[in-house]
Amino acid sequence: MENSAILSIDNVGVMFGGLKALDGVTIDIKKGEVLCIIGPNGAGKTTLFNCITGFLKPSSGSILYDGSVELTGRRPYEIASQGIYRSFQNLALFANISAVENVLIGGSKRAEFSYGITDAIFRTKKFLTMESALRQEAIGMLEFVGIAGKKDNKAGELSYGERKLLELARGLITKPKLLLLDEPAAGLNPTEKTELVLAIKKIREQKINVVLIEHDMRFVSDIANWIVVLDYGKKLAEGLPDDIKKNKAVIEAYLGTR
Repeated sequence: MENSAILSIDNVGVMFGGLKALDGVTIDIKKGEVLCIIGPNGAGKTTLFNCITGFLKPSSGSILYDGSVELTGRRPYEIASQGIYRSFQNLALFANISAVENVLIGGSKRAEFSYGITDAIFRTKKFLTMESALRQEAIGMLEFVGIAGKKDNKAGELSYGERKLLELARGLITKPKLLLLDEPAAGLNPTEKTELVLAIKKIREQKINVVLIEHDMRFVSDIANWIVVLDYGKKLAEGLPDDIKKNKAVIEAYLGTR
């Protein structure tokens, strides 16, 4: 039978000294779904993302990608090359260059756009052809997330919500199979959150798997197929959005404290 999980997190634990940041966490992320990880501050959400993307090695357990690729112990660039893109809470855009140039930087790492330093220095036909093709694709990504009209604006001139969408476009041009978003709605106003919801729904339609960490339950309920709740490093609950909102343990640990 074909493995229906794009990512299988099996009994993952992380120790920081005597503190268990993650304690036997097991999650199957099914292909084609948007999965949201919620929980109070310090629950282990970002630690889990760091394990998936190679920034942190688990103390125990395994993380299997697409049914056959063991991610545990691999370096971040090796994991990224498998088609996994991860955003961070703090935006890492280049403020003094244009939106389209920020997206170009993300796309330039793809193998089909590789060229030698000589090509770049002398702007050979190969370089110019690749540059033109990549620029058109970058503009397409900006159009996809709804900010193509700001393609020539410097990233630092964009609103916070537009910069969030720009970072999303930069991730999409890498052609990921799995998109990990760390609190994408943080700091957004209601209009910007609506725009982000639409963008993520369009991403799901492109058969890109999405996992996100988030605190805003209204935002989560709009896009999630499945929710996992972490608390003190352990998986407290998982289920459909409506079920999670009614779960007494979740309400006590998280939702009721907001």
